[in-house]
Amino acid sequence: MRSVGDRSRVSFRELQSLEVVLKITERCNLNCDYCYFFNAGDDSYKGHAAFISNDTVALLVQRLRQFSREYELQRIAIHLHGGEPLLMPKAQFDGICEEIRSNLAPVVDLSMTIQTNGMLIDLEWIEIFNRHGLQVGVSLDGAQAHNDAHRLDHHGRSSYDATVRGLALCQEHLHQPPVILAVIGEEFDPGKIYGHFRNDLNAEHLDFLLPHQNHDNFRGDAEAYGEFLIKVFDMMVNDEESVSVRFIDHFLARIYGQGNFLFGNGREGSEYLLITVSSDGGVGPDDTLRSTKYWSGYEYRDLKSSSLEEIIQDPLFHEFEHFKKTPASACSDCCWRDVCGSGQPVHRYASSNGFDNPSVYCQGLDRFYTHVLRYLALHGEPLEKVGADLI
Repeated sequence: MRSVGDRSRVSFRELQSLEVVLKITERCNLNCDYCYFFNAGDDSYKGHAAFISNDTVALLVQRLRQFSREYELQRIAIHLHGGEPLLMPKAQFDGICEEIRSNLAPVVDLSMTIQTNGMLIDLEWIEIFNRHGLQVGVSLDGAQAHNDAHRLDHHGRSSYDATVRGLALCQEHLHQPPVILAVIGEEFDPGKIYGHFRNDLNAEHLDFLLPHQNHDNFRGDAEAYGEFLIKVFDMMVNDEESVSVRFIDHFLARIYGQGNFLFGNGREGSEYLLITVSSDGGVGPDDTLRSTKYWSGYEYRDLKSSSLEEIIQDPLFHEFEHFKKTPASACSDCCWRDVCGSGQPVHRYASSNGFDNPSVYCQGLDRFYTHVLRYLALHGEPLEKVGADLI
């Protein structure tokens, strides 16, 4: 077990929100080459159950109820992840959602989401999503040429048509509109991707994700990612209809004092904590860290033998939360320091010095931030909360 000094210890006693990335399946029908879970070098999933058991879900719910009472939580968000969650039999999935909602909704403000590649969605799945109030995120990187660059099945076949069929069913029948999540490729044309989402697929809610790379393995052009986001922003603000791009929405919220945008509204400071729960009932921190050497050798803590209170005392939780909230020393004079906090931790990591680095995407993010602020200033937006040195 890691040791942690007083400097790295954090207090979780002010927690208000807990987010749980729940790995209900640890297998997938796709073989996306950028996947942090299966293709980043950590293969511990092979020793985990393909599907989470009903008993493990019931135990997790029991632990969450206990933890919510002890910490007087206001909110719990459960994110159903995989692998591909919809590989699970529908009846079992339905029962898991019922177990979670019936036991947690009476005691906290509960939200539930699911992240899927959409290939298996049919009307029966839609009915289950609606019954449990799930917000659905569909992974799709653009038109077929973009999507097929990275998102193929295990036989090298395209996932595009099946994903678009599933997305269309969601758009037509879901009570809540789905969100498309696209991983940015620096070689991709943002105009074609945005136009495809908006004009061909009639999508209203989008998000663009930076690939999970770090200082040990990033070999790309950071500025290209910034240019991609700039072009998306320009198309968004010039769109004749209302459209939401979550990455941009969160940044705009941060400009006006509403939290660290890279973690979503309100997800900063001591009020917010994210945990990952494996299909075997192991608990750990944000498992995007699988794509870094920081995760190497980490062993989940077991729900069966430990309460959540005991689990979050693991030094790794304290160390990671400390670094997540501490901008890199190289960012001390940067005007964006309080906006991005040096970037997402997974993008800051280097095996030589941990998280004490700016994001590998720093140059691109700087260009994006500056472009947005310039646009707001030129269009008369009130910038009283933003220092003049940011414009």
